[in-house]
Order: sequence, then C-alpha cells, then structure tokens
Amino acid sequence: MTDKLIADAEDFRTKSYATIIAWGASKEAYENFINNEVPLHFGNFERQLKENGGEYFVVKDRLTIADVAVYDAVVSFGANRAPDDCLDKFPSLAQWIKRVESDPGIVSYHASDKYANLMKFGKE
Repeated sequence: MTDKLIADAEDFRTKSYATIIAWGASKEAYENFINNEVPLHFGNFERQLKENGGEYFVVKDRLTIADVAVYDAVVSFGANRAPDDCLDKFPSLAQWIKRVESDPGIVSYHASDKYANLMKFGKE
C-alpha cells in the first residue's frame, strides 16, 4: 500500500509540473489540471483513505511516509494551486489534511526556517 500511495502522489506531482504557467505551460493546460486532474486524483486519495478507515493512509492511528508523500502532493501541487473550495467534495481528505498538519513533527517543520525558505506554488 505504501508504494502505491507514493506512486500515486508522484503521478499527481508529475501531472502538476506540466501545468505550471510560470514554467511555460498554457492557461488551458492549467485549467484542465484544475478542472479534471485535481478532482480525479483527490477522489482517488479520498477513496483510498476511506478504505483504510479514514484516519491515516497505511497505519490507522499514526503518520507514515505515505501520508507525508500524499500530503505534499495534495497540498503543494493541488490544493494550494486550486480554488479554495477544491476540497469541498472530499471531506475525508480535508479532515486528513488537518490531522497531518496538527502532527507535532509537521507543526515543527512548518515553523522552521527550512520550510519558510522553500519555493511554494500558489494559484496561477
């Protein structure tokens, strides 16, 4: 399951890279990504999360590398680039994001200079 989730996250990232307007993608490619790829992949992650009980992806009661990989893909390459309501149809995924972001290790990382200095993607 871990390998599949990491591969799914990488697939989503790869689709996203080709739609970044600042890197030469067309507005049409970006809009197709937002309107088609984001809901498709978010739906896939939502389904897999529910199949595992809805708390975390692999181990029901704690964060794993699969959760971190999916979180990065969903938030950095999806939710941060899409309209604010992009998670409305995926409530389990939205709750999972909040759970990941409340993990003490993630909280500490998000407060670090290392995180602050990363390039971040936003809405095009």
